[in-house]
Amino acid sequence: MYIALSLMLVAAMSVLFMCGYYFRLVREKYGWSWLHAVPVTVAILMFNIIWALMELAKSSRWQ
Repeated sequence: MYIALSLMLVAAMSVLFMCGYYFRLVREKYGWSWLHAVPVTVAILMFNIIWALMELAKSSRWQ
């Protein structure tokens, strides 16, 4: 189970990194527009998933 938690955490962090990258790309290409909502929303969801995974890792059931 540790391997599954680690893989999900790595995947969530890489998606969070890519959201920051795409946020920067959208800002450079289009300026400030409503397109920022997509990567920002995904980044917020990924942050919540990372937080949930860290809380699950604290439980003895997931060790």
